[in-house]
Amino acid sequence: MEKDNGRITIRQASAKDARQIAEIIVEDWKAAYRGVIEDAYLDSLSVEERCAREVGRYAQYTVAAEGEKVLGLAWNELTDGEDTDCEIVALYVRYADRNRGIGKALFRNAADDFRAAGRKRMIVWCLRDNLEARKFYEAMGGKEHRAGSHIWGAREYPMVSYLYRLDG
Repeated sequence: MEKDNGRITIRQASAKDARQIAEIIVEDWKAAYRGVIEDAYLDSLSVEERCAREVGRYAQYTVAAEGEKVLGLAWNELTDGEDTDCEIVALYVRYADRNRGIGKALFRNAADDFRAAGRKRMIVWCLRDNLEARKFYEAMGGKEHRAGSHIWGAREYPMVSYLYRLDG
């Protein structure tokens, strides 16, 4: 499904988007997580390696694009959790295109799609120390929900989740 938000189109990703998806993810990690995740791990990230991974899973993404240029992406999944039934697994916006409403548009698109699928409780996880992401998810109405952790490289990092009620 394509949704046009002015000049920006939100659509299902295609195989031709894999390289741009990889560029956005690597760029975002190296900028947003510097000082949060070990530098050695961030410095080891490669667009080429990431592109090889994304070519195999591009269909899991929704992208925001202007023409052929991908500006941001979201990975949305239906889940069967105890207290949630859908998740935004990842949401990234190209750094040069931030503060244009792209993240909000991708977020709202995910919530709308989940509602249309009859889902009621959405979760989003982020690094506890990623204050920019936390501020965004709180501004989108999320309530801090659960704590957890995830391993990247050789270290475990604290995570926090936000819960959104989609049923009003």
